[in-house]
Amino acid sequence: MNISRSILKDYLEGRLSEEEALDVQLFLAEHLDDPAVSDVLEEQFDSNRAESDFSAERALISVRERLGMEKRRRPVLWLVAAALALLLAIPSSLWIGYRLHKNPAPVAWQELTVPISQTREVELPDGSRLVLNAGSRVTWPETFSGSQREVFLDGEVVASVAKDPEHPFIIHSGEADICVHGTTFDLKSYRDATMLEVVLMEGSVSMLLPSEEGRREVRLVPGDIAQFDRFTGTVSLGKVSPDGFKTFNDNHSFSFINIPLKDIAADLERSFGTPIVVADSRVASQRFLAFFTNGENLDEILRLLGKNGNLRVVRSDGTVYLYGKK
Repeated sequence: MNISRSILKDYLEGRLSEEEALDVQLFLAEHLDDPAVSDVLEEQFDSNRAESDFSAERALISVRERLGMEKRRRPVLWLVAAALALLLAIPSSLWIGYRLHKNPAPVAWQELTVPISQTREVELPDGSRLVLNAGSRVTWPETFSGSQREVFLDGEVVASVAKDPEHPFIIHSGEADICVHGTTFDLKSYRDATMLEVVLMEGSVSMLLPSEEGRREVRLVPGDIAQFDRFTGTVSLGKVSPDGFKTFNDNHSFSFINIPLKDIAADLERSFGTPIVVADSRVASQRFLAFFTNGENLDEILRLLGKNGNLRVVRSDGTVYLYGKK
């Protein structure tokens, strides 16, 4: 049986009889891998999405904003948006047939947002544990039913990932994908920050990052710290002591390794809940190497940063302003 483009279009738009629709469904079950069929489906999905009502459009925008995926290319966004929003725009029968073929089963997605000045811990369906820093957001499926275990992150997480070699664990965060192999690591990837940073304590991690030549892979071993500068596209590799490095959930510690002041200010603002403004453009990109591992409060941290960075700290109406010294 051959199905023409016009018949597929009629099916997608619900214009066929039940008997005709059943014939098309049986055809699709056998031919979803056919490039010509896939092209028609994708073309119609795009059309339906463009013509959907305002609520569907807002749902898609909300997904992008919540996941921090505005810069991601279509395939990853499609997976998440489809699970959460595209059911508003396409026939459910096609969704079930098409997506069950591409993925083992559609699942519900869970989301957790961490308030300012707080942290949260969550256990994923596979037993992996995530500790999330202030201002972080993580999205994960109710069950891991595909060939990969995928989550989406905007923020900072200390992760202990359950080993499962047959189902790779992948964290999507902005333009980066972190492929994890049963490990413990700290990933900091706030979408408004200059730097994306991974510190590996044990196991192994691969980072897939954008470059002018396409996606590039950076492999880490325990004790590696990898930093990706979102503005320059450069990657820096260094070493830390896996046993001595303290993460944010260890006595409210801060580790700033070659981090620009504007990123540090954002970290401190999220953690302490006090607005911090880098009011002097001359110092916004000034980088620091600083460790605070003894539970220092905000005033102590600002005093030491000011002393070491030649900064002037001014408080006014509950807001901290940072200036370069004259």
